[in-house]
Amino acid sequence: MIYRKRGSVVRWENGTLVRVTECGVAIEEGGVFRCAPESSSPESSSRRVVESSRGMVMHDADAIRALVQPPLSIERLIVSHGVAEHECEGREWREEAQRVHLAIRHDHLRVLIDLGDSTTRRLDDSTTRRKATRLGDTIAALARSETAERAAPARLRLAPNVTAALLPALVGLAPPNVRLVQTAGGIDGYGNPIVEAEGEPWPNWYRPSYRVRPMRMPLNLRLQCDVTEMDRDRPMAVALLAPVAGLVLRVLVIDGARVYPATVRVARIDAVASEREWYPYGGGSFGAELML
Repeated sequence: MIYRKRGSVVRWENGTLVRVTECGVAIEEGGVFRCAPESSSPESSSRRVVESSRGMVMHDADAIRALVQPPLSIERLIVSHGVAEHECEGREWREEAQRVHLAIRHDHLRVLIDLGDSTTRRLDDSTTRRKATRLGDTIAALARSETAERAAPARLRLAPNVTAALLPALVGLAPPNVRLVQTAGGIDGYGNPIVEAEGEPWPNWYRPSYRVRPMRMPLNLRLQCDVTEMDRDRPMAVALLAPVAGLVLRVLVIDGARVYPATVRVARIDAVASEREWYPYGGGSFGAELML
């Protein structure tokens, strides 16, 4: 089996703009996996993609930097936009992706924010506006946060971005009152349609790069529960303060007028909202407001 990838990406990282255009091939034969770069002459279309991507990432980086003011500081900011063309066994497909990774400090606290989309950017999209509003609210909450850790509330809501980060850890461990489902839509690492699926064996394959062998795993995860109504009086975990560790989350909690860090262990899930947003965790994850 022969797979080829050709693409361009522009990445803004802590003030440095990086442009990369490359082609590569991966060959699987007799249980052996081999990969290597391939030479390719630059095309005017690739140059246009790079220039368009440059404008996007510079715009987003400037907008985020303007939101973060003292006493907060940006520890790390990566904004990227890329377009890739794939070919595998006669199947051809094209993908466009944008990503933001942001780490913001307040004293010894560090909020981690990952945003992304796997489709063409639409500035008037309601999901884009919601994510931008939530980012601004999270930054404002961090600025007024207590820095000493407090005990987590007995009952809590998770914001969609926090839920999305949790979902890959729930594979094989989801509580019995919820279902973890692969959402249909898009193309997997072998050029096959991603289908609706639930439970092992997962039917699709994840290929993060031509340099690694694809792995069978769920893509575009979502969590479903018969109960979808949220108790708006419960405190809300709005952002991660550390990467997810199993079913343990260290989060920033808004609890009435107070904002503080807390550590939450997921033991049960009471409800999952029906409105979802895509985030770049694992092979893709649809976050929804969740109630513990």
